[in-house]
Amino acid sequence: MKAFPEGFLWGAATSAYPTEGGGFDSDWWRWEQRPGRIRDGSSAKFAAGLYGRFEDDLDLMRKLGYRAYLFSLEWSRIQPARGRFDESAIEHYHAVFDGLASRGIEPVCVLHHVTLPAWLADRGGWAHSRAARLFGQYAERVAAEYGGKCRWWIPILEPMHGLNMAYVERIWPQASANLLRAARALRNLVRAYGRAYQALRAHRPEAMVGVSVRGRVFAPLDAGSAWDLRTARREQRRCNHWFAEAVQRGGLLPWGRRRSGGGAAFDFLALSYYGSERVRFSAVKPFRLFSQPVDPEGQALRHAEPAPDPRGFESLIGEMGSYGVPILIAGNGVAADDDGARCRFLLDHVATVQRCLEKGADVRGYFHYALLDGFEWTKGLSARYGLIHVDQASQARTPNPSAYLYKDICESNGLRAGVLARFCPGWRAPGDATEAVAP
Repeated sequence: MKAFPEGFLWGAATSAYPTEGGGFDSDWWRWEQRPGRIRDGSSAKFAAGLYGRFEDDLDLMRKLGYRAYLFSLEWSRIQPARGRFDESAIEHYHAVFDGLASRGIEPVCVLHHVTLPAWLADRGGWAHSRAARLFGQYAERVAAEYGGKCRWWIPILEPMHGLNMAYVERIWPQASANLLRAARALRNLVRAYGRAYQALRAHRPEAMVGVSVRGRVFAPLDAGSAWDLRTARREQRRCNHWFAEAVQRGGLLPWGRRRSGGGAAFDFLALSYYGSERVRFSAVKPFRLFSQPVDPEGQALRHAEPAPDPRGFESLIGEMGSYGVPILIAGNGVAADDDGARCRFLLDHVATVQRCLEKGADVRGYFHYALLDGFEWTKGLSARYGLIHVDQASQARTPNPSAYLYKDICESNGLRAGVLARFCPGWRAPGDATEAVAP
């Protein structure tokens, strides 16, 4: 297959709380202590131990051929109390940035992903009237500290997904069925993005600051039903476009009037994707905008679970290309105990990105999620996304075969037939009519 563009950013992604361990000043630490909230009863007390082992993990990234690394800062570490910044945490992240630079790995940094400092959560989290201003103060300090060490920034990773889990699924902190509270949280997230954008650009005018979308592809249960079809389209628009469009329109929410102090531009789109979902219309689900997640047989699901779907990924990249900015694939992976399934998922989706590039899509990088096995929110330690296996007792790292498959992709800047035959004999690119790769 053809090589990817020169300078394409190949890398892997982690999130701070699920991998660092010891995030005791966050709302999530308190949330997970109540029995029954975490599927396997585990906690993020140690997670993958990334905070103390980051130098070793950076060495692993270099050995595995990564050109870039997407990671988040833990707000509750940097600012454990309102108005107080922790200098040791700030120095720790300086060491991370410096370690990446010394190894020739490009950082892509996230200011906030999921967890909030407990002191802000106690005041209402993103629904608090001053949440955007408080985030702006944090962003200003981050920009002053690290702006010269990083070009690519994502102020808030997957903001609509976080709102979905708190206000629609109601299984994450700040869970509430209050629509007004949810709308206030969305408005404040848009404003917070705007403040961060201004702070990052003020400290580094050439910085690339991006809006993050956890891309979701919804299929109607009954493609012949106008109700199911409209439901799927409405859900896809809500999840994929409400936040980005609000940022573009200067903070104007889908149902509201323009407010000051909320908007900014975005220089790229950080697109995550984990699979497609199936929905049907339900008159008894007004809070879900009349959408009911279902399995392929039409049975109602309490919580949607995406199914791997590279064709949906291709349509999503085309859909998000309408914004006219470069795209980074900021998270793409599958939880699997069978590493062969991870290899096939990886190849399917890398081949899909290549096909999109050939059609003219402006994709600048691909980040596999995740680098390491870690604490996957309500799934706990039971869901293993890592290219690198982490033993929970010893925290020893062991690269899976998929890590070596991905190493070859990163180093060769594409897919090579010999490597495909070694790791995935019989694999063929999605939609490819040619013969499968022979063992």
